[in-house]
Formats: sequence, structure tokens, C-alpha cells
Amino acid sequence: MSEPVSKVSFFRPIGGARPVVSREAVLHAAYAVLTGTAYADFTFARVAQVAGADESELHRWWDTPGELAVDTFFALLDLQDSECAQTDFRIQTHGLASQLRGPMGKAFTQLLARGRASPPIAIAVRKRWLDPRRNWARDRMARAAEDDQLRVGVDTRAALALIYSPIYSPLLFGNDLPPEDDLARCFDLAARTIFRR
Repeated sequence: MSEPVSKVSFFRPIGGARPVVSREAVLHAAYAVLTGTAYADFTFARVAQVAGADESELHRWWDTPGELAVDTFFALLDLQDSECAQTDFRIQTHGLASQLRGPMGKAFTQLLARGRASPPIAIAVRKRWLDPRRNWARDRMARAAEDDQLRVGVDTRAALALIYSPIYSPLLFGNDLPPEDDLARCFDLAARTIFRR
């Protein structure tokens, strides 16, 4: 009598379904594609290939490659939440600037440029990347005011503009971000104006 044939296979048959991969694996693959190619070449097919995923998985999670790109940027940067607002904003702005100075910054700049001509990309950038950061910054600044961490008379909207303008102004006009030392001096100046300590 012959032995039963095992159903376990370590090789995927040609044309067989690809293994299911996690969103995190797809985001890592998307990062690799974004930093290794021009944004114009960023497609679901390319990301799926790098992730070893089926392209249909990406379509289940994201409507457009632009949304995937924005989620990739969003996943890279943690928003801080400690007892000291000044420290939280310092860490967040320096982390953001570091990301934008590297290969991801080039890809993000291309994505922003695409967003000017593509409403779906602009909406994705706003809803998935900008709005969460803006909401975090407003909430964090409001909590700082409640905790008496701000100088008397500080307008929170003006304070946020002062903190973030050294980053967002160059991005808007396609210029390089200031070097780390210059950004630190800008933040220190803003912090002396905004925070009590």
C-alpha cells in the first residue's frame, strides 16, 4: 500500500495564489518603492511585486496608489504625547524634518506636486497625512494651554504656524529644508516665545 501524499507544499505552483501578507509588509514594500523610484512609477503592481503580495490585496486596503503612499508616510512618524508639550513638538518637528530630508522626502515632494493636479491625491494627502498631524498639533497645543505650559497671551494658531513654518514653507515652494542646526535654532526661538520652560 502506498503512503498518503502530504498536502503541505513549500513551493507555490505556477499561477497559484500568493500568500497573504500583512499591511505592515505592504507598507515596508511601499517605502522601498517610494524611496527607490520616481513617484510616477509608484503603482499597486510594483508594490505588490516587492511585497510578494497579490495586487488585489492592495486594492482591498487602498483605493488608489496615492492613498497607499500617504499611509506609508503616515506610518513612518510617530506623534509624541508626553507631559511636556515643548519636548513633544521638538521631537515631532525634528523627526518630520529628518524624514523629509531623506529619500522619503523626495518621494513626498513628488506626491505633493502630483496632488496639485490630482484631486484624489490632494484629498488623500489632506485626510490621511495632513489632517491627523494638524489635529494632533492643535490638540497637543490646547492641552499645553490647559496645563499652563504656554506663556501668557500666546495664540495657539500663531504658535503652531511659528513652529511648523520652517518645515512647510520650503516644502510648499520646492526648496530644501533647513539643515538640522538651523531648524533647531528656529525651534528654540519659537519655544522661547511660546512655552513657559
